Amino acid sequence: MLFDNNNLTWTLIPEGSLPVYTERSTAVLSLDNSTIYLYGGYMKNKITLDYDYSNLVYTYNNAASTWSTPVLGVVPPRQTINGVIDNSGIIYIFGGFNATDLKTNTGYLYNDMNTLNTVKNTWTTLSIIENLPISCNQYTANILPNGIIVYIGGSEDDGSTVDFTLVNMNEIKLFDTKTYKWSQMITTGAIDSRVHHTSVLTPDGYIIVFGGRTRDYTIVSPNLALLDTNKDPFEWSIPSSSVENSPPPIWGHTANLYNDYMITTFGFNINTRSYTSQVYLYNIKSNKWNTTSNTSLPTKSSTATSTSTATATSPKTATFNPVITPPAKKSSKALAIGLGTGIGVVVLVSFIFIAIFVFRRVTHPDLQLPGSNEIKTNL
Repeated sequence: MLFDNNNLTWTLIPEGSLPVYTERSTAVLSLDNSTIYLYGGYMKNKITLDYDYSNLVYTYNNAASTWSTPVLGVVPPRQTINGVIDNSGIIYIFGGFNATDLKTNTGYLYNDMNTLNTVKNTWTTLSIIENLPISCNQYTANILPNGIIVYIGGSEDDGSTVDFTLVNMNEIKLFDTKTYKWSQMITTGAIDSRVHHTSVLTPDGYIIVFGGRTRDYTIVSPNLALLDTNKDPFEWSIPSSSVENSPPPIWGHTANLYNDYMITTFGFNINTRSYTSQVYLYNIKSNKWNTTSNTSLPTKSSTATSTSTATATSPKTATFNPVITPPAKKSSKALAIGLGTGIGVVVLVSFIFIAIFVFRRVTHPDLQLPGSNEIKTNL
């Protein structure tokens, strides 16, 4: 089957649409690929356009193309988070931001760990008091085969400035899902700090980080980097072959691993200052961007599967700037893609919390994207 990322056909599946508009949420696929779990984000009623947090977790049944709302008890509202699932079916969600007052744009940044057991259908906030990391959001998360979650980048409250600061990309937060312990690793190599980037874990233990932006919406360097988790400490590198045919600098996009390819789509193009639905294919074996491919893509799902010290602190209050468009002076049921059933599932996961955001911006240009520039204020 020939794949040409400049000539793709997108198909809208009208039935089974998400009950609410949402953005800055996280979507996680179940172990058997049957269900997508959607949690958090800025949720709005599709009729009134008022913020609606009456349900914070939704599940999507792939076979039936239907949404449902599981009964989980007390679930805390969070935005700009990323979840991962372990081999026992437990989803882990760290920290995040919560806009508690959407009129004054204030809220809190957290450093707790929440879990959703997809087998028992239970929600739990873990009681951890030792070596808690700094409160953080806008990070990426990948779980290694040994059960250690690797958190990369994002913004955090280190208590030293008025604004939340970008996380040093050489300071990796690690959480052991077997012992429920946090630790931190100082990596070798160096890349720019960033938010709203993506990361995928390859079968041979490399985490591919792509895209993102600085706090003032400028380009980060490099556009793509590899974190080798086989080494101790982990090591950053920049494959020279990844420059040719590289996508433009984007943020707010999605990336999923499917066989030998990282599939990236959606996001905001920093150069053109516009939204995009362009699809990019990165070959994880050759470390090259492909514009076309005649490789057969069979139906198969790849699961990608690490530790920080800080004292436990009360969540910090913050404000955010809801404007998504960067300043002019700066440089800068779901969608299914025609690559077969397997890729349709992968893209569906990506689409849930990105495409709805794009749809809202097109159909409701007055709606703004919160959570871009959090600033600490007094309670």
